[in-house]
Amino acid sequence: MSHVHFPDFSQSLRPVVLDAERIPLHADPILAAIERHSEAWSVFQVAPNGETAMRAEDDADAALMALLGTPCATRAGMLCLIRHLRWFLAEEASNADSHGDAWAIAQAREADLSHCLGVEPVQRLPLALPSGRLIGPTIDLRPAPTPARLARTLPVGAELLAALVVIGDGAVLTGLASLL
Repeated sequence: MSHVHFPDFSQSLRPVVLDAERIPLHADPILAAIERHSEAWSVFQVAPNGETAMRAEDDADAALMALLGTPCATRAGMLCLIRHLRWFLAEEASNADSHGDAWAIAQAREADLSHCLGVEPVQRLPLALPSGRLIGPTIDLRPAPTPARLARTLPVGAELLAALVVIGDGAVLTGLASLL
């Protein structure tokens, strides 16, 4: 039919490119938020007691809340945030109660990002002495079992088993053929 007109989609079909792939690392807003929080926390640590310390603590808490609310634009930014949150959670573990909801939000954000990127969080296990007494947490250096690792090894094992069966059958058939 000559009266049917099909539009030319060749110019409009372009590969999909996510905005996150176009953002350079230095433009990731999370890096500036991490820097602000690190600086505010450092100022709070060296602030003299009194009004200055209270103002520095408020600034550090505000910087923490801003950090927790800032989105990551790149994968590298996500990794930097994981590293910073792990440092902060380890450094401020004794003062967890003073941070209120921000502490739980920081733990949840670190866990979510770790899960999203497949970065296993550090598991701290107590060390038991022969007497049964537990002493400080230690880092468990054993790799955590992951379903992804199991999913990679099963096909390799199945392929190896199939190769052995084919070789074994070939050897048996060759032996039988040489007898006849």
